[in-house]
Amino acid sequence: MRKLALCFCLLTLALAPPSLTAQETTLSLPQERMKLITAFNLIEKQSGYAIAYNEDLININRYVVPSTGKPLQATFEALLKGTGMEAHIQDRMVFIVPKMDSENDWNKNIYAPFNMIEESVIVGYGRMNKKDITSAVSIFHPGAAASTASSDIGTMLQGNVAGVNIQASSGSVGSRNRVSIRGIGSLTAGNEPLYVVDGVPISNTTSDAGGWEGEETDALSDINPDDIESIQILKDAAASAIYGSRATNGVVLITTKKGKKGTPKVSIDAGCSLSYIPKLRKLKVADADLYLEVQNEAIDNYNAQTGQSVPHINNPYPERGYFSWTDLVLRTSVSWKANASISGGSEKSRYYISANVRHNQGVIIGSKAEKYGIRANVETDIKRWLSAGVNIGANYNYTHHVPNGNMGTSMLTHSLEHRPWDRPYKEDGSYTTKDNELLHYNLLQALYEQDAFNRNYRLIGNIFAQINFIENLSLRSSVGGDFMYTEDYVYYNSKHMYGNSVGKLIDARKAHSSLVVDNVLSYHKKFNSGFKFDAMAGHSFQTDASSTASQTGQGFPSKDFNVNSAAAEYLNVTSGRKEWAMQSFITRITLNHLDRYLLTLSARTDGSSKFATKNRYGFFPSASAGWVISKEPFWKDPKTTIKLRMSVGMTGNQGGIGAYAWMPLANGGYNYLNESGIAFMTKGNENLKWEKTTQYDLGLDMAFFSGGLTLSADFFQKYTKDMLYNKPIPATSGFTNEICNIGQMRNSGLELTLGSDISIGDFRWQGGFNISFIKNRLTSLINDGVLTSGSYHALKVGEEVGSFYMIKMLGIYQSDDQVPAKQYAQGVRAGDIMYEDVNGDGDIDTVNDSQFVGSANPLFTGGLSSTFYWKGFDLSFLLTFSYGNMIYQTWTGGLRLGYGLWPSQESEALARWTGPGTSNTVPRAIYGMTWNSTKFVNTRFLHDGSYLRCRNLSLGYTLPFYALRKIGIRSLRVHFSADNLFLISPYRYIDPEVTCSLDATKMGTDNMWLPQPRTFSLGLNVKF
Repeated sequence: MRKLALCFCLLTLALAPPSLTAQETTLSLPQERMKLITAFNLIEKQSGYAIAYNEDLININRYVVPSTGKPLQATFEALLKGTGMEAHIQDRMVFIVPKMDSENDWNKNIYAPFNMIEESVIVGYGRMNKKDITSAVSIFHPGAAASTASSDIGTMLQGNVAGVNIQASSGSVGSRNRVSIRGIGSLTAGNEPLYVVDGVPISNTTSDAGGWEGEETDALSDINPDDIESIQILKDAAASAIYGSRATNGVVLITTKKGKKGTPKVSIDAGCSLSYIPKLRKLKVADADLYLEVQNEAIDNYNAQTGQSVPHINNPYPERGYFSWTDLVLRTSVSWKANASISGGSEKSRYYISANVRHNQGVIIGSKAEKYGIRANVETDIKRWLSAGVNIGANYNYTHHVPNGNMGTSMLTHSLEHRPWDRPYKEDGSYTTKDNELLHYNLLQALYEQDAFNRNYRLIGNIFAQINFIENLSLRSSVGGDFMYTEDYVYYNSKHMYGNSVGKLIDARKAHSSLVVDNVLSYHKKFNSGFKFDAMAGHSFQTDASSTASQTGQGFPSKDFNVNSAAAEYLNVTSGRKEWAMQSFITRITLNHLDRYLLTLSARTDGSSKFATKNRYGFFPSASAGWVISKEPFWKDPKTTIKLRMSVGMTGNQGGIGAYAWMPLANGGYNYLNESGIAFMTKGNENLKWEKTTQYDLGLDMAFFSGGLTLSADFFQKYTKDMLYNKPIPATSGFTNEICNIGQMRNSGLELTLGSDISIGDFRWQGGFNISFIKNRLTSLINDGVLTSGSYHALKVGEEVGSFYMIKMLGIYQSDDQVPAKQYAQGVRAGDIMYEDVNGDGDIDTVNDSQFVGSANPLFTGGLSSTFYWKGFDLSFLLTFSYGNMIYQTWTGGLRLGYGLWPSQESEALARWTGPGTSNTVPRAIYGMTWNSTKFVNTRFLHDGSYLRCRNLSLGYTLPFYALRKIGIRSLRVHFSADNLFLISPYRYIDPEVTCSLDATKMGTDNMWLPQPRTFSLGLNVKF
């Protein structure tokens, strides 16, 4: 971060002449041979000036002989003679920077000291200069943003990269994000991008072992954000085809920090935070008076319609006011984190070592997550022609769960299912129970009468060696791995609602290992004619294995005997193991003529054991070209850069299917007529083949005013064929589903990114805006009909994947005269829902009257960010937005009017139909009748999920460099931030970003998972 500190200070230097005080200061230095760094230290001690320099640009270990009795400026001129560097003095600071032709050079490029080193970008099995890239690659530097308090990679990227859409599955600690790049890439073969950490492809499968009956956790949270140097997102096929069969959904390359030559640098980050659920995102049930009014009205309607005489209900505790069970289980949580690192190196060795700890307390009582991690990145030059190194990170995560997995176990659902007078405790302090005292289970008792946790151990790393045979020819060999071991433990005692009155224990284990061996030969040649040639060829081999074991027992003598060996009986004992392997051949050629005409060709061949022999190998080529128009002789503006890019490529997908998907699988223990045996579970399909995507991309990159304003635009078309899908088949086959290749899909889109970096005196503004328009269409299916995918969605040619398919609600019957003679349910009358009769047969039924009514895919998404700097202060904000996506509420069944004696939402109860003209959106209340609530899946609970969210607001202050140098501190920054500060959305329920399914065919459903909390954080960053 020394560079950043120097950059901030340089803003004040742009137009300033040397200080007169500096000219008057004379130095008395010993006339002896010493290192340059020693001379700098002596000057600082005598003059009181702090010296700032970039160790990448000057060798501070070179020997010099200082002059004595000269002013400060003259002393530096002598010391820096022949280095190409010069000293600029401002206030009490001396800046050692490359020589400039004139003062105008400072105004033209304030970052000239750092732009002299061309920025290289990780592109897969190698590096390229950023200016040579001809494909769609987005680069994100976490350290470049003032607000980098994110606890995971997904949150870090939200709203910062065009074409990357990230949705949180919930606000629970450790919950998983749904990440997609350039839309939906597959039906069920997975839409997650490939993640590669320091060259090692890692698994983003859940870290749950299968014992926890709840939401999935995010394996990416095992990577410490503070260890990340940069993230490259490969979006088009030309960039990602080098990863072949796993790159259809894009590739995220994560590069961790490395050591650099120089004295050791120590960095310490610490912070704490408070989180809570804003009241605006909480739902409120009706109070006692409104509850009684609605319920007795429902009973009256029922009695009048059926001739029954169900009695009214009364409040047994009229003295009790409104009580919120939601407030009872939610809390303001306190979390903290700490991270320490040390880096440095000598002429031959470099190192980066870090350790981190995070304690995150959940906003639901009883939930928490603890994370501990260490990292060591070491590289050494053994010989002039041989270097080797290791990059390794190890983590231990402990998560204590509470039920939050779906509407049947969600604490939020349970908190809304109690009558207004229900209380968690009796007068004697014991728990109230469902028998006569509560309408539902006592969720407070449920929280305290269970013990559910997950332990996860993970190691990600590689060892490598590079041999430089001759000039420009090298061989790099590496062995990398991703190893994970997970334990799930869930115990419900006999008093718990899921304890079966005798106690229940689920104990599960999961082990996963992935090993990859890469050998890559690289060649680089630069000719005097301005022609550059780069070539790479390599081989990769990967094996992947996982095993699971789970036991479920019940009947324990006491809560102290909470191990399955003490169970009276076993309800379920399972185990399994699977393995797969893949072999790959890769090549890439890059041509560059005069930095003006660029061409990149790549190809990869993958062979996977997930497919039968005849379809085992797939070939994935790509080509991209670039034209740097601003390098042409006719271009006269040196401050403007324009590059045109074009690319085409093919990628594949094998995710989402099992290791043995093409083979028939059998399962032991099958019970038929009380006899044990073996039965086939899956049909198998030897014709199964790669899912392939061909993508075309046209891009334009522009920079004006020497980079002060940038614009990047990409238009793309993606065509996916042979989509993998678990298709329902007739039960007469003996199976229910079959994995097969069923059709084709098209994604088209436009991405725009704007950036600014403007400095005026002490003020600097960095801004960013990105927006993505993506359209998805199914262009072919195995049949031309409607293929349902769950209860709320369907697939059809011409429609989007993720489209909702249900009966359309037209309104409310205002009079009995409007009710047709042929009713969709017996007893329908005024006040009930009016549905659209699509086929006009006078009847309403799901088969003939369902229709496509919207999509879970947004029309566009994006983000807006700005960071302002002024004299050590920095202020930043990030807004994210989504428009046009629909959300279906799956959790409202127990809160709908007339559904037994369940409570109702206050807003819905007040908006109910009570007579002609009173409501056209909420039906009448009627006891025991479900045609207004659950008879049909309909658009009554389908809502607009558009939103604008303030993702982050951060304020920081960095102390002056010269004030810290005297006490041995290079940098000290204090910062305060607020996450999820406000949300504007027509969706008035839990959270428009929360999605309960990672399946593209079932997305956009709200299962009442915990919304994202609002968080206030205070942090400190110190560097020595």
